[in-house]
Amino acid sequence: MKHRRRMCGAPAALALLLMAAAAQAACPPGEADGTVVSKDELVLAYRPALNPDKGPKANRVPMAKHFALEVQLCDKGGVSGAQLTKADATMPEHKHGMNYRPVVTPLGDGRFRVEGMMLHMAGHWQLAFEAQAGKQVTRFTHDVQIE
Repeated sequence: MKHRRRMCGAPAALALLLMAAAAQAACPPGEADGTVVSKDELVLAYRPALNPDKGPKANRVPMAKHFALEVQLCDKGGVSGAQLTKADATMPEHKHGMNYRPVVTPLGDGRFRVEGMMLHMAGHWQLAFEAQAGKQVTRFTHDVQIE
């Protein structure tokens, strides 16, 4: 019985550790926070969620595999009040997008987790993010090459 309780507490402890790490991120984000994209007064950084079992390829967007993104949203002065409302990806040359609809989860302090991403084929993709502050919507895009 004691062994089972320890196992049940492990996911909760991991979640607390991840939230604490996310809360320590600096605004505005830098290279250590992933790929940085700016538009107007907002700065967005994203990176694939780390997978320590994958070694140096942990930070690459994988092809034909589900992955999550860690996203940080700041304004030029610090943590922004804007909310990440959408994340998506398209292949402009092929005129299609992903076969999945990602889910954005706020983590607090301008951090978000995007689950359900999958770029199902090699080629040029464009990642797109939408942030909303009040009535203003800001759209960020970034090109990635998947091999």
